[in-house]
Amino acid sequence: MADGSMRAARYLWATVTALVIGALLFEPTMVWMLGVGVFMVANAEFMGLWLIVCGYGLACVPAAFGLLIATGRFWFSITQSLWIGLLYGAAGFVFLDRIITFLT
Repeated sequence: MADGSMRAARYLWATVTALVIGALLFEPTMVWMLGVGVFMVANAEFMGLWLIVCGYGLACVPAAFGLLIATGRFWFSITQSLWIGLLYGAAGFVFLDRIITFLT
């Protein structure tokens, strides 16, 4: 019983940590980098690819830290955060696109 509650506590702490890191530190910068990067690439300025890569990296960091705390397995957290970052970055970009569409 104690092992199950300890595991649940680790997952709760990991979720809180990932949300705090994502929301406070990386969310505005990630959305800005992805948005500006896509805009630059759409205008044939391929330096925007660096912004897209950096924005994707920022999207992966909260999931990597959260999974590392929850599981304690480094490579598992890194590999799983890659696809979570893709979903998180896409959701952030779509959210930014919807806000800009609403404001114009």
